[in-house]
Amino acid sequence: MEKHRMLVIDDDPIVSQVMQMLFETELQLTCKVTGEEGLKAVAEEKPEIVLLDIEMEGMDGYEACRRIRQLDLPFQPYVIFVSAHSDPVKRLAAYSVGGEDFVSKPLQPEELVRKVEQALRYRREIHELKSQARGAMSVAMSAMTDSSALGICLQYFRRLFQAVDSGQLMRTTLDALREFGLAASVQFRDNGEVKTLSSESGNSQLESLLLQDLSAERQRIVCYDSRCAFNYGPVSLLINNMPVDDIERCGKLKDYLALMAEGAAERAEVMIQDGAAGQGQAGATLAAMIESQRTAQADARALLDAMRARMEDMLGNEPRAALLLGLVDEAQDSLGKLQLRQMRELESLGRRLRGVALRE
Repeated sequence: MEKHRMLVIDDDPIVSQVMQMLFETELQLTCKVTGEEGLKAVAEEKPEIVLLDIEMEGMDGYEACRRIRQLDLPFQPYVIFVSAHSDPVKRLAAYSVGGEDFVSKPLQPEELVRKVEQALRYRREIHELKSQARGAMSVAMSAMTDSSALGICLQYFRRLFQAVDSGQLMRTTLDALREFGLAASVQFRDNGEVKTLSSESGNSQLESLLLQDLSAERQRIVCYDSRCAFNYGPVSLLINNMPVDDIERCGKLKDYLALMAEGAAERAEVMIQDGAAGQGQAGATLAAMIESQRTAQADARALLDAMRARMEDMLGNEPRAALLLGLVDEAQDSLGKLQLRQMRELESLGRRLRGVALRE
């Protein structure tokens, strides 16, 4: 296992000897005697802990710490200041430039070992917390991406139920698929009459025959490599460029595309039958979308709430916790606003559909 890295910046050779005696077998230890050398070592070696003397010739410890905090590092080191003078003013100055801890000379081995162990434990907790924060943000971003996809579906359903003929239905469907970045064909079948429209080549005879053959198999979803067909009643979709390399996105897209194909089929049935039954089915599909969205909202918020509770438990009143907690709050706020707006639009569309069904 790779050793933890510690850098000692101190011009007192006795300090370096004490540090080597205490930590050389446990840590990867580097010793420098000036602030300039220490700053260079921090940039190159990226230590996890820096033991930093205050009184040094040239660049003192305060300036060295200021410059360390300005370095673009994956993780900032835990800085422990060392000084023969431990008056409150020096301690306050050490903390104000970015120090996390302070020890007085002459060094007490037991205290120093305890301070270093505490620093390593703090580093582990910070690493774990940041990893969890990234995970929470990833989930939040995924949920927001899902909301964006749901927004495309919502807009599609709104336009779909305004379509008055098969041509408009197919064009509306291709427009929505294009927003997902998908190249596709749509087929509409009505009592032996078959119409096919492709986003790439207009009317493709080959794709028309393929969709007819696939629809005859009576399988809802048929996939091969990057091609995927969705067959619902009189409507079929053929997607030519499913993102099969991104398993998660591909799986979610299949769910959305199945909803869209089902909605297109229900609207097509209304056109064919000119009755209210299809509108009732469309309302049921929309209700399923609303319930799915509510479940997704609850899951995302529960995860973010758990993440916040974990941060508070680990860091307590630690000032750095505020930044990470702020990230979670920001994600929750953005996600909540976006999803609330979409839920209202979905419910509004549902009320309109029910009204249409009652009138018919």
